[in-house]
Amino acid sequence: MEVGIVSYGIYFPGLRITRSEYQKALGSCGANFSEKTVADFDEDSLTMGIAAARDALFEGINPEEISLLTWASTSPPYSEKLLSGSIAEMLGLKKNLFSAEYGQSTRAGGEAFLTAVSLVKGGFGQKALVIVADAPRANVKDPIEHGLAAGSAAFILGTENPLAVVNNFVALVQENLGERFRKAGSGEIKDIGVKTFTGEAYQKLITKAVTELLEKENLKPADYNYAVLHEIESRLPLKAGKKLGFTDEQMLPGLLYENTGDTGAASPFLSLAAVLDRAKPGEKVIVATYGSGAGVIAFSLTVKKPANRVPVREKLASGKKYLNFIQYLRVKRYL
Repeated sequence: MEVGIVSYGIYFPGLRITRSEYQKALGSCGANFSEKTVADFDEDSLTMGIAAARDALFEGINPEEISLLTWASTSPPYSEKLLSGSIAEMLGLKKNLFSAEYGQSTRAGGEAFLTAVSLVKGGFGQKALVIVADAPRANVKDPIEHGLAAGSAAFILGTENPLAVVNNFVALVQENLGERFRKAGSGEIKDIGVKTFTGEAYQKLITKAVTELLEKENLKPADYNYAVLHEIESRLPLKAGKKLGFTDEQMLPGLLYENTGDTGAASPFLSLAAVLDRAKPGEKVIVATYGSGAGVIAFSLTVKKPANRVPVREKLASGKKYLNFIQYLRVKRYL
């Protein structure tokens, strides 16, 4: 039984702050972006996830047809509270559905996505809704905060008339201390401030997972049309992609960090949506999601039909409102 993406939706907050605003206010910026998305006072991962889900459901899918729900975020509005009930109420889903919620790392989106794929494939439901939404937070004086942004993506999975079907996956974990982490009771992420260390861990796991997936499928990088590697910062995906043998042409359609910043767990799924916007029937996509600590989930898809959606990049470019640094501090409640 082939399981795939039947529909998808995304959401970006309208607020933006530019890298030059950080440089003007702090004298430097610890992230390499042009501008990033900023969640407003009344926005969080739940509200953004609902907006993306409504975008996905706009395809005419009856919410009551969904019997599986998975949710992923490293920045949920509650430390302890099941969100599935809130999501079901807001979207008009039936109450007797199976739900699973993930959030231990930015790899959470991959966990939510593959859980839903497996459950549909196993016959536990005809349609699944996957929501990946994030707005990670850190101390504004810490360079790791400078790149942190906000966004969400949602996917309806099923077996009937999919846009793209899921082929294979590989999952890897290893112990890797010192990368991005958030202690219990804290709302702010931290790291040890050694970018080389983080870069080496990312490169090692992404390369290993994608190589194993290529071997599993008996394919070469050139056999794929698009490669989406989790954008935890701007340079690492291209560097890892080139090491694996992917070209800029395969990578560039999925690179959003320059205009979004680090959207946490949502990043690779926003990029996947951007790729699906333009992908043609028969084309192949490989996706790798990364979580510090560390782990990777990589999966592949084959496109079945054009998406015919308002493009992600068009949505990203519309309705923007720029903040100065003081306004940013107020919106983020640092002031």
